[in-house]
Amino acid sequence: MSKRLEYRFSSELSLVSGVIILSAAILFLLHISFFPNMQWMMGPQLSNHVLITSIVGIVSGIMVIIGAIMIYAQPLHIRKWGTLIWFFASLSFFGIGGFFIGGILGIIAGSLAVTKGITFFGSKPKHLK
Repeated sequence: MSKRLEYRFSSELSLVSGVIILSAAILFLLHISFFPNMQWMMGPQLSNHVLITSIVGIVSGIMVIIGAIMIYAQPLHIRKWGTLIWFFASLSFFGIGGFFIGGILGIIAGSLAVTKGITFFGSKPKHLK
């Protein structure tokens, strides 16, 4: 079995996590732009907070997606990409957090990638036995 297939689960889980984090941040930003009259209720400080958290969420989601693609493209560097995924999924909680589930899935996927090769069924790849 090729290494790409062995690490496919952590790559796919990371991709799902990145898409959820990115879509949550974009939806949060769109919500504020569709309802601009809510700023009187939030004030200028909270409006800036919404912009910053959306930017953190967008950057985190993009980096998690890049890490997921790179796990599949370069399986020899899976620990490096898993650490990147884990870091940005954790950072996403300072943003929107991907409706909370996106960040949790990203942390799980990053941990699976860092442990290098534990597949969905819990078995290790042949080259690690």
